[in-house]
Amino acid sequence: MIYFISDIHEDINFGGLKKYLEIATDDDLLIILGDIGLNFRDTAENQAFTESFLSIKKNIAFIEGNHENFDYLNSFPTEIWKGGLVNRLTDNIVRLMRGNVYEIDGFKFFTFGGCKSSAKWKEKGLWHFGEEPTEQECAFAVENLKKHQNSVDYVLTHKYEVEGLGSTRCQLLFDLCRYIDHNVNFKKWLAGHWHKIFNQDEKHLYIYDQLLTIDELENQ
Repeated sequence: MIYFISDIHEDINFGGLKKYLEIATDDDLLIILGDIGLNFRDTAENQAFTESFLSIKKNIAFIEGNHENFDYLNSFPTEIWKGGLVNRLTDNIVRLMRGNVYEIDGFKFFTFGGCKSSAKWKEKGLWHFGEEPTEQECAFAVENLKKHQNSVDYVLTHKYEVEGLGSTRCQLLFDLCRYIDHNVNFKKWLAGHWHKIFNQDEKHLYIYDQLLTIDELENQ
């Protein structure tokens, strides 16, 4: 079974994560839609979280949010996994990289992590360079989608950049989201970032702390 949550923010006891670790089998996979916080702050608490997360023996894949240490994530080795490029953190944990398409349990997932933080986080020093996508990453995403005939089952992003929701916009991410909406066939688009569970419309869903399963998505 494939499960989804988002925005655990350095909390090893985060509701959806804790439940997944209790019920998961070796055949299951949890996909987290960003804001993990590995090695994000220079504190004992963050170090303890990072060590605990990396010791997890259940299968986890994640995209990055904006509250991540990108240099740290980029330091892990890269490999091909399920048809796309990943950073391999442990035997059980991989980072899904921007613009890739992965084929997991018969489903195609397009992933694109990151977004722009508001100024307050930079003022607090809780920020790492690399949160916003580059032109090259967006161009790669578009070309890769075209290689897949602009058709996937699910789009997974940390933020769905859309008019009228939030005041901090990354223009490149906004343009990519519009391209996907207008050109790509997909069943559902899952995003996090807002720490709320709600539907933008019938195809765009925001998730947070409650485990969502692929079966629930397929039956909607």
